[in-house]
Amino acid sequence: MLNLVIDIRKRYRWGLLAIALLISLSAALIQSLLYIQKGDAEVINIAGKQRMLSQKIALHGNALIYDKSLPVKQQHRKLLQDTVEQFIAGHQFLVARDGPNTFRHLNQELEAHYFAAPINLDARVKRYVSKAQKLLNSRDDYTDFDGPVFETQQVEVLLNELDVAVELLEQESVKKVTFIATVELIFWLTALLLLLIELFFVFKPMESLIAKTINKYQTQKEYAEQISKNKERFIARASHEFRTPIQGLTASIEALDINEQQLATKKQAVYCVNRLVAMLDELVDLQQLTTGNWQLNPSRGNLKSTLKHAITPFEYVCDEKNILLSIDIPESLNKDVLTDHARLQQVLAELINNAVKFTAEQGRIAITARSQGEQNYIIEVQDNGKGFEKPPTDILSLENDSEQHFQGLKTGLLRVVHIVKALQGNIEFLSAQPQGVKVVLSLELSNAAGDDAEVLLPNKLHCLIVEDNQLNATILGRILGQLNYSFDIAENGLIATDKASDKQYDLIFMDLNMPVMDGFKAIDIIRNEQGQQVPILVVTANTSNDDLQRVYELGANLHVYKPISLDSVQKALSILFTESSQG
Repeated sequence: MLNLVIDIRKRYRWGLLAIALLISLSAALIQSLLYIQKGDAEVINIAGKQRMLSQKIALHGNALIYDKSLPVKQQHRKLLQDTVEQFIAGHQFLVARDGPNTFRHLNQELEAHYFAAPINLDARVKRYVSKAQKLLNSRDDYTDFDGPVFETQQVEVLLNELDVAVELLEQESVKKVTFIATVELIFWLTALLLLLIELFFVFKPMESLIAKTINKYQTQKEYAEQISKNKERFIARASHEFRTPIQGLTASIEALDINEQQLATKKQAVYCVNRLVAMLDELVDLQQLTTGNWQLNPSRGNLKSTLKHAITPFEYVCDEKNILLSIDIPESLNKDVLTDHARLQQVLAELINNAVKFTAEQGRIAITARSQGEQNYIIEVQDNGKGFEKPPTDILSLENDSEQHFQGLKTGLLRVVHIVKALQGNIEFLSAQPQGVKVVLSLELSNAAGDDAEVLLPNKLHCLIVEDNQLNATILGRILGQLNYSFDIAENGLIATDKASDKQYDLIFMDLNMPVMDGFKAIDIIRNEQGQQVPILVVTANTSNDDLQRVYELGANLHVYKPISLDSVQKALSILFTESSQG
């Protein structure tokens, strides 16, 4: 790109230089033309004035002889004297020399007209002036003049010769103007030619070079976008593939009937599963942040339950490290608030995870939460680990590569800061006393007031489970059994559409990635071809925002991510049937 800019700049400068040079030369020619026209106009004006002065000399000269009134004679005498002086000055101007053999205003033709036979205008003018001066020298005695001094024929001849001089001067001026105009035309044509040359040899190649470079970078851009899309698909696919066995693992752990001695092992398994899900969520969030598709999904939920759900998985690891975990969540937080509860759990889980990571055995972690007013809430996570030398001014300094900690995906605290900003909250990292770190999270959460009554789920539902994975179908069927709901199972979208057309269902649980016919096509057929309005709850491990947007456009009502649990299904049904009851 830099070479392209340099090349374009060089070509452009040469083109501008050539155009500027031609414009400057054209401007100089125009200025010289104006100067010549000004000088020639003065010369032609004086030459034309000589004709008028010659006539005035004849007029005033003859009036001196024939007029009888003395005052009138004196007036004509004064006018004659002034006219003769002007006539002489004009003639001297016209025949002025720049050197012994060169005239300032006369070309060869005019020189011959003024000084060569048979015209010899210079001699004629001098004789004419001589007669006028002789008349002026006579004072008041004009008896020597028995007739007119300036005869009409003589005056007419002089006038004609002066006319010829004016014509010759005009012709010379026209020649100069024509020459300069011709040169100007040549410059104009040269400029056009230069523009054509620049067009074909500068701008056309430059246009081709730019187009080639743009195409090159467009190809690279498309390649980068394709890589980004492939990465997004890979992350979504990997998340999907991991969540499916995790679903089975979670259900299997919950179904274990164990004795009290094995309870710690079960807690360990639950902790590991939750960490796997958290890392999958972290990967998905990172991809969504990169592509700009990340957004909050606020919903109504119990604040105390949300906080407890984030804390519970860490009880096992704290027991393993002999870390005293103290939890203080007052009953005043046992209320419904409107926020993105899943994101809030991610924030708290990440803060607790970092506290556990940097707290030594037999250390202490304290988690406290409290309300300040109606909508302001403070959540604190404090440990007595190694802390930091001074409070960080940049959250990135907490994950300095020089510390060589390779746990996690190295994106947790970055995600925490982003989520807190999105929640319009504030987070502070402070040094605890005597050692350790204290993280203070401040949030303003709207109370979900107005409907304090518990949402009652329908007593009876006949559901259709559309799921190709037998284990996932079994788990969902077990959850529906706990809710005393009946269900049928369809292994793919084609079977599901056939069942939906033959039997009336109260709710359809729809997976997306299935063989034969996927969930997208099945939703489309149920909504648009069969015209059914049965609620459709998408149960998927697919975290792609584009895919989720597509299922809603096709007509799905809600979605939940795998792995599912009784709690997540109940929440989804609560939202679904609350919305249905409201309109």
